[in-house]
Amino acid sequence: MGRSLTSAPLGVMRHSIKRCGGAVVVVAMLAVAGTANSADAPLLSPQQMNASEIQLALQKLNVLGRVLYIAAHPDDENTNLMALWANGSLYDAAYLSITRGDGGQNLIGPELRERLGVIRTEELLAARRVDHAKQFFSRAIDFGFSKTAEESMRIWDHDKILSDVVWVIRKFRPDVIVTRFSPEDQLTHGHHTASAILAMEAFSAAADPNRFPEQLAFVKPWQPTRLVWNTSPFFFSNRNLPFDPTGLTILEAGGYNPLLGKAYTEIAAASLSMHKSQGVGSPPRRGARKEYFKLLEGQPMTNSLFEGIDMTWSRVANSESVAAQIHQITSQFQPTDPAASVPELLKLRQTMSGIKDDSWVPEKKAELDEIIAACLSLHVEASATNEAVTPGQTATIKLEAINRSNIPVTLQELRCPLSGEAMKIDAPLPSNELVTKDLSCKVPENTPYSQPYWLRKSGTLGAFAVDDQTLVGLPENPPDLPVEIVLQVNGQELRYVVDTKYRMVDPVAGELRRPLVIEPPVFAKIANSVLVFATNQPKPVSVHVTAATGPVKGELKLALPQGWGVDPASLPIDLKGAGAETVATFTVKPPTQDSEGTLRAIVSINGRDYSFERARISYPHIGVHTLMPPAEARLVRADVRKKGNRIGYIPGAGDDVPEVLEQMGYSVKILSESDVTAKNLAQFSAVVLGIRAFNTQEQIANWLPELFAYVKAGGVAIVQYNTLADLKTEQLGPYPLELSRDRVTDENADVRILAPNHPLMTTPNKITPKDFEGWVQERGLYFPKKWDPAWTAILSCNDPKEKPLDGGLLVAKLGKGFFIYTSYSWFRQLPAGVPGAYRLFANMLSLGK
Repeated sequence: MGRSLTSAPLGVMRHSIKRCGGAVVVVAMLAVAGTANSADAPLLSPQQMNASEIQLALQKLNVLGRVLYIAAHPDDENTNLMALWANGSLYDAAYLSITRGDGGQNLIGPELRERLGVIRTEELLAARRVDHAKQFFSRAIDFGFSKTAEESMRIWDHDKILSDVVWVIRKFRPDVIVTRFSPEDQLTHGHHTASAILAMEAFSAAADPNRFPEQLAFVKPWQPTRLVWNTSPFFFSNRNLPFDPTGLTILEAGGYNPLLGKAYTEIAAASLSMHKSQGVGSPPRRGARKEYFKLLEGQPMTNSLFEGIDMTWSRVANSESVAAQIHQITSQFQPTDPAASVPELLKLRQTMSGIKDDSWVPEKKAELDEIIAACLSLHVEASATNEAVTPGQTATIKLEAINRSNIPVTLQELRCPLSGEAMKIDAPLPSNELVTKDLSCKVPENTPYSQPYWLRKSGTLGAFAVDDQTLVGLPENPPDLPVEIVLQVNGQELRYVVDTKYRMVDPVAGELRRPLVIEPPVFAKIANSVLVFATNQPKPVSVHVTAATGPVKGELKLALPQGWGVDPASLPIDLKGAGAETVATFTVKPPTQDSEGTLRAIVSINGRDYSFERARISYPHIGVHTLMPPAEARLVRADVRKKGNRIGYIPGAGDDVPEVLEQMGYSVKILSESDVTAKNLAQFSAVVLGIRAFNTQEQIANWLPELFAYVKAGGVAIVQYNTLADLKTEQLGPYPLELSRDRVTDENADVRILAPNHPLMTTPNKITPKDFEGWVQERGLYFPKKWDPAWTAILSCNDPKEKPLDGGLLVAKLGKGFFIYTSYSWFRQLPAGVPGAYRLFANMLSLGK
C-alpha cells in the first residue's frame, strides 16, 4: 500500500490530548467525527489528561489554523508532519484517506476485502490517537492495485469521490491542503496519483456553490488558501532522478516537545507502527528532518505553508478579549493544581458563548469544555454488563461519576439521546466521592445495527453505498448508545457525552472495555464460506445458529439459486437464552450442469426474517470489532477432478486456502515447526506454503532442505506469492529465481498457455481459456523476473500495453517430484469460488500422481 518514506497519522473528530496505557491518545468528539464545526457536546473518555497535556491543550486554544493531508490509503500519510502539526504547530490537522485499504494484503491474519478495510480503518484511528490528528475517508473502495489514475477514477466513479473530497473540505475548512503524491506522476499506484488529482479539482470545487449544491443544506462553500505537494527526495531517488530543492518551501520537522517528552519523529514512528497489517513498523529517526513542499494551487508562499494566513483569534469577529484570556490562563496554570484554573476557564467560556460564529467558536468551546473536565479531574463512565442489545430491548446502563477537585459540581440530568429518555438528578458530586446511577434506555425498533455504516448496503466495485450525507467522511459509526450528562459548575451548564461500553474483568489483563453492540436477535453462520460440488452428488451443509441477546424460537431455512435443491425445507430453532447455540444440518443437492450462486441462511422469528452472520475482528492494537455481514456462502458446481488425499499446509501471513482445499475433498493439516521434516512430510500428497511464507516464517531457510528431500522422494511442494520486503532467505526454490514488483492488475487480462501439453495443463483437468474467466481483483502479483532454465514457465499474461510476464506459474522437476512457485492470486480466487482456479490448483496438487 504505497508506503511513504515520511509518514504520520491523523485524528478523530474534535479532540483533547489524553493518556491511555502510557501512550498519549486523542479523544474523539461525538457524532460527526471530524466535523470541526459541530456544536455537539464533547465525548468524554475514562482516560484523563495529565497536567502537561492540559497545558498543551490550553496553548492549542489560541491557534486557529487547519491543515488537511490527502492521500490514497492507510499508511500513505506523513506521520511526521501530522505529529508536528498537531502537537508542535498546534494546528487542527487531519488526514483524508481516499480508501480504507480494503484491496491490500494482510500480514497479521486471514481477513481480506471489507474485513481488511475495517482493520486498516481502525489502524488509522489507532495511529491518530498517537499523533493527535483527525481522520476522514471517502466512499472509494480500494479495489486493488491500479496502474493508472484514469482507471482509478473510472472504477471509483470520479464525480462521487470528488464530491466526498469536496464535502470533507467544506466541513473541515482547512486553510492549507497537502497532497502526499504528485498529480502528474504516472510511475506509482494509480490510486496515489488519483488522490492528488482529486485534491486539485476539489480545491476550487469546494468554493463553488454550483458544484455539489445538495451539500449546502449542511455546509457552506469553502476556499482553502493554498494546495501544496509534500514532495521528497525519495520520490526522485526511487526513479533514478536527481532531487533539486530549488524553489521549494522547506520545513524543519524534527523538533522535540518537552510537554510530551517526545520528538515529533518519535511520535511519528509510533503512529506509523500502528499499521501492523501492512508490516510497516518503524524505528524513530531522531534529530533534524526536513520536509519539502511545492505549490500546486492558490496563493504563493516562500517561507511557510501558512504564510499570509491569520492563525489568531483576530480572524473571528468580536473576539478581541479571547486571546488575552487564554494567554493569561495558560501563563497562570498550575500543574500541581489544575482546578485553580476553573474559575477563569468558566469566564472564558462565557466570553466564547457570547460570540456569534460557526467557523471556530463551536470547536474551541468544545475543546475548552474538555479542558474544564480535565481540570476538575472529572471521571464519568457509562457501562453495561451485557455485551449486546437488540432493537426493542431496554439497556440497563450504570453511570459512574466522580469529581476529584474541590470545585462544587452538580449533576443535573442524565439523558439517553437514542430513546429521548431523561433522568433528573440535581444532586452534588461531592469531592472525591464516587456517585453511581442506573439508567434504563429503550433502544427503538428502527435503530440500525452496529455494522460499519459503509458496509450496510451493497456498493459497486469502486464505491461504498452511503446515502446519509452526514455519515460521509466519518472514520467509523457515531456511538451506538451514548449517554449525555448535564452538569452545573459555578452557575454554568456543561454538557458531555459518554459512550456506553461493555465492561468486563479479565483475571490476567484486569478491566477491559469494548463497544456495546446493537445487533439482531439471532445470527447464522454457514460452516463453509465456499461450497464446491465437483459432481452432482449432494453434500451436508451445516449452519451454526446463535441467540444474540435472548431466547430465540423460530425456523431455519436455506435460500438457494434455481436448479439447486435442499432437504429438509426448514428446521425448528429453539434457543433458551443469549449465547445459546445449535448446529443444524441440511442436505444440498447441486444441478447436473455447472452452476454458481449464493446460498443464504435465514432464521424466521414471528414472521420476521434475519440473515446475518456475526464476525468478530480482534487484535491487541485495535481491540474487538463486530461485523454483521449477510449469512451467505458461495455455491460452485464445477467439474473439478483431483488426485491425492492429504495436504500439508505451512502458514504464511494468513489466508483461507486450507478451508477451500477441504472443500475440494482433501484432508488438510496445518503444519507446525516440528512437522516440517522430510520423514513427516512423506505422508502428504502435496505441501502448500501460505502467502508470504518466505516473508513471515523465521525458520523457512532451515525448512527448505526438508522440503527438497520430500520433493525428491516424489512429493509436490507449492509456494504461493511472496514480496521482496523482508525475505527470510533469498532461496525461493531448488533452483534460482528472482522476484520483481511486477503484477497483473486486470483480472480479465488475457492468459496465454505456454506449455499446453504439460501435465499441469492436462491432468486431471484439461485447462482451457474458460478457466481464466470470472477472476477477481487481479491475476497475480510479485511475478518472478528471472529464473533458472530448470524451471518451466506454464502461463503468461500482462496488463494492456505492458510486457508479457511469463513467471507467474513456474514448475521444476526435482528427483521424483515437483516444486512449484506461483504468483497468481489463489488466495483471492479460491475463497471467491472461481471454478477455473479450483481446476488449475487441483492440477498442481495432483502433479505426478
